[in-house]
Amino acid sequence: MIPFLDLAHDFTAVEADARRRMDGVLSRQQFVLGPETVELEDALRRRLGATAAIAVSSGTEALSISLLALGIGAGDAVVLPAFTFFASAGAVVRAGALPVFCDIDGESFLAGAAQMRATIEREFRREGGRFLHRSSGARLAALMPVHLYGRACGMADIVELAHETGVKVVEDAAQAIDARVDGRSVGRFGGAGCFSFYPTKNLGGAGDGGLVVCEDPALAARLARLRSHGTAHGGYEHHEVGVNARMSELAAAVLNAKLACLEAWTARRRELASLYDGGLADAAARGVLELPARCDAEAHVWHQYAVRIDGASRRDRVRQLLEEQGIATRVFYPLPLHLQPCFAGLGAAAGDLPGAEAAAREVLCLPIYPSLGDAAALRVAEALARAAGTSGP
Repeated sequence: MIPFLDLAHDFTAVEADARRRMDGVLSRQQFVLGPETVELEDALRRRLGATAAIAVSSGTEALSISLLALGIGAGDAVVLPAFTFFASAGAVVRAGALPVFCDIDGESFLAGAAQMRATIEREFRREGGRFLHRSSGARLAALMPVHLYGRACGMADIVELAHETGVKVVEDAAQAIDARVDGRSVGRFGGAGCFSFYPTKNLGGAGDGGLVVCEDPALAARLARLRSHGTAHGGYEHHEVGVNARMSELAAAVLNAKLACLEAWTARRRELASLYDGGLADAAARGVLELPARCDAEAHVWHQYAVRIDGASRRDRVRQLLEEQGIATRVFYPLPLHLQPCFAGLGAAAGDLPGAEAAAREVLCLPIYPSLGDAAALRVAEALARAAGTSGP
């Protein structure tokens, strides 16, 4: 059996330090905003090269309070990809803003500047220096690029588009910690960059957790207030209405222990991606599947290794064949956001965003985690090539 993840095995590398740190939390009985959280924020601020890093309770809350801190809410619109995890759009709606979905590039699975520009031209009209949503009148306020599967978006062009349109950038880097563009960490190109430490992430904690990085000290101070009901120092004087988005000290303790392994774990993910590339090269040449598009090595941390198998019925048949051989795979994500039932009122229909819809039909994610051995990865590749080849062109 080759599981899709093996968190228990990966944990053995850090178990002694994690237990020592958790025991310290239990001894101190300080479960929020304690020394483990402070250490984590400082370590990640330095690692990512950011001016400030604010730990929060989840990647979703990282997005939500970033929008709130940047003043994005009712009457505003945010352009974001239709092919990503639901939290990206959910955070926009929770802020009171309108999500406007754009299509993706079929090779990278990312929504870059070209896709966002096309969406703005189609969905918005220019009125003076503002861009107003044609059907709702909402003002374009932000772009939300998503570094999906661990691959960094082309941020220079997105930032340029944001400057042209006079809007902010909120980066969803939930799946891409340590990915870099031109030597600069993702999350540092816009007004705020948001990371997730959900257990399955490349740096995963014991439960939910998240982080916001930013370059503006005033914004950082506001983010720190907002995560704690709008209080500056955890007291009872509330400068504004915030939320409860503090990270647990126990979660921070586990993340601090794992952070020492992140560089080696990322290197291992890149090795596994290369093994898959080699093991699946012949199947790709025969056209029975499509490999992930190549990019600069430091721009991809391989949170997922996602192949494409043309047609949902073929993809699902291949997945079934692998399951029968004891190989677990996942589909991230089977339904694009613009077709989610909760967004039916926005008026989107099947066929509106063909790139996102095709990806949802065709993508298949393979096991890729630090403790996966070479032999197991090659077995996955061999089984996938055989299954894809026998399921029809």
